[in-house]
Amino acid sequence: MKGESGGQPKGCGHRSGWTHTRGEALCNDCGTRRFTDYGALRPAELPQTTTPPPCRARKTDRAAARRVARFVRRGIRWGTSGLVGV
Repeated sequence: MKGESGGQPKGCGHRSGWTHTRGEALCNDCGTRRFTDYGALRPAELPQTTTPPPCRARKTDRAAARRVARFVRRGIRWGTSGLVGV
């Protein structure tokens, strides 16, 4: 390959065309590889969606509300480790 390792060399516009092989295309000038077949990365079908039961959703919401209330009561600053004045 004529190009540098680790990416597209400066100045190559890939105008000389591409050589297509199984699952990839190579620039005829600089040797840049582009992957064209992503079939292995795609699932065969859409994933199943799961929804928690209403009782679990309520428990989660209540736990989050208790945690927020605890932060507010203590005077802890949001986005810090909880140490005031440091």
